[in-house]
Amino acid sequence: MVELKNVSVTYSSGVDALNNVSLKINDGDFAFVVGSSGAGKSTMIKLLLKEIDATSGVVTVNGYNLNKLKKRKIPEFRRTLGFVFQDFRLIPSMTVYENIAFVLRVIDAPIKYIRKRVPYVISLVGLHAKTNSYPDELSGGEKQRVAIARALVNDPQLIIADEPTGNIDPELSYEIVELLKGINDQGTTILMVTHEHDLVRHFGGRIINITEGEIVFDEVITGTGDELIPDMDSEITPEAMAAAISEAEAAEDTEAAEMVNTEEAIDLPIENMTADDIISAIGGIPDAPEKELMKPVKENIDVDITPKPKSDEPTPQEMLAALTEKTEGGAE
Repeated sequence: MVELKNVSVTYSSGVDALNNVSLKINDGDFAFVVGSSGAGKSTMIKLLLKEIDATSGVVTVNGYNLNKLKKRKIPEFRRTLGFVFQDFRLIPSMTVYENIAFVLRVIDAPIKYIRKRVPYVISLVGLHAKTNSYPDELSGGEKQRVAIARALVNDPQLIIADEPTGNIDPELSYEIVELLKGINDQGTTILMVTHEHDLVRHFGGRIINITEGEIVFDEVITGTGDELIPDMDSEITPEAMAAAISEAEAAEDTEAAEMVNTEEAIDLPIENMTADDIISAIGGIPDAPEKELMKPVKENIDVDITPKPKSDEPTPQEMLAALTEKTEGGAE
């Protein structure tokens, strides 16, 4: 459950980003968050990710009171979330399998679990044939499906999708929302931020409109169902999603062996990764100026990632070792 009670956020510049906002999203809900640029959508996301703190009011996400959450507990809290970026944030040097497995590898999930879970979510998003492909071999829609699978792989209670259709062709936007709807039908709470009003009108459901830091509309509307895009035949009904899940579960024991060499997949190729690659892959950090991004992340990592002369920068191996040490055995 997500709940904001009389929440306000005022930045040090004096800008009031949110003003006395109250909002409740129950487990299993699907909600669109809409609003113009600067309306407060990004600030709300940062609050829900514990990237920033409320100036006043109470923020609760997945049973965690974020006002009282200690820094050492933030990694544990973030494991209950999945985040889908507008710009995919896939690691170029990793295959589809490796991009998804990396999330579990960093939190020190058992290898046996990784071998079963990753093929399952790959099948769920319909990318069985692309398991060993690299990001530059994928279409925009396929990249976003990988990003959704990565957000889903840790079985989060809540997935936040920040403009997930912003960098793909219009006809694929409907496909991505259908996929998120199908995931929601299986019980995962979805909060999708978008500026694409045609999508919202088409699908309907709960619409939360933020204007100048205030919620001015929060209602459930009936979708038009208009066939806005010709020849759109990729609709995923609840029955189709259930069938996909059943098929993925039936195949997961054999797919891991057929689709990848899992021993190689566990030894992920990080030698060409930068610190930013690693942080982007698992941090759940929306777009923001570099200093604003790095500050909350480095507080939870025992490696100084402040920009330095190149010779002093931490290597990817150091970053991964630090992150793994932080999460090994469930410790922060």
